[in-house]
Amino acid sequence: MEDSPARKRPLAVLLFSGGLDSILSAEVLARAGVEVVLLRHESIFVPVRRGGYTPPCRMITRDVSEGMVRLLGEPTYGLGRNANPCLDCKQMMYGLAWEEAQREGADFIATGEVLGQRPMSQRRDAFRRMEKGAGVSGLVVRPLSARLLPPTVPEEKGLIDRQDMLDIHGRGRRRQMELAAGWGITDYPTPAGGCRLTDPNYAGRVFALARMGRLDLADLRAARHGRLFELGGGAFVLVGRSEEDNASLERDAPPGALFLEMEDHPGPLACLVGDPSPEALDEARRLVIRYSRFKDLPPSAVRTWPVGERQREDEHTREPR
Repeated sequence: MEDSPARKRPLAVLLFSGGLDSILSAEVLARAGVEVVLLRHESIFVPVRRGGYTPPCRMITRDVSEGMVRLLGEPTYGLGRNANPCLDCKQMMYGLAWEEAQREGADFIATGEVLGQRPMSQRRDAFRRMEKGAGVSGLVVRPLSARLLPPTVPEEKGLIDRQDMLDIHGRGRRRQMELAAGWGITDYPTPAGGCRLTDPNYAGRVFALARMGRLDLADLRAARHGRLFELGGGAFVLVGRSEEDNASLERDAPPGALFLEMEDHPGPLACLVGDPSPEALDEARRLVIRYSRFKDLPPSAVRTWPVGERQREDEHTREPR
């Protein structure tokens, strides 16, 4: 892509997570004379890092939750140890970043990936495969490991100099931390838990929803909260474990679901998703009682109401268990 007369510096769109590697990648590119636009992809599966140091670059934020759900249903490269379609996810990110780059008139895309840092997606062969699948072969610059990787199109065009890039390899963070200290970057996050799809507990919920034919965005969002129980007939119930769980269930309950709560006693909030058959309702009521302090109450002690209706006024009596 030719530079426009109004712009002398090369322009890159950098996939930005907010972590130290992506922060340093923006810094390396900027020091190499590249103008950087940060692209943050958010989804229901990846907690967004807030606060801390952000490079002084323009940032674009896009929600990719729907695309991630589609990948879960049909992953080209399969899943990792849990429910994580890492290669498919990164390939999708490359493609979306290149689309953004074309809208911005950028010359290439960049990532904070470090060769050898992740066993599934950060290998030389994986880089090649994902770039080819996304149609961006040679257009992805990885500033932290570029000296260890084949030359990219931006290098061949003289847009960046290989000697301005780095040769970091492996899972350690010592060199990154030394670089950050040397550049005066101190307020950066520690490594986070990362994608929920790599968490065995949440992965089990994903597989349960897949068995029930309920692998959609609304149900996956709700299933992040509470205890999940399959009820048969494609229905499931989520039972709050804490005040925070209850509030999250209220916020994220799918349309058409039912809330359940004991009528005259404090206890957990539950959300029944799917066909509210008599059997499913009875089991959901029993679960609400089971996770309360009042084990001997009959199922009739639990009231239900549709999502979207105002809840009873004496909410302060609710006591999660």
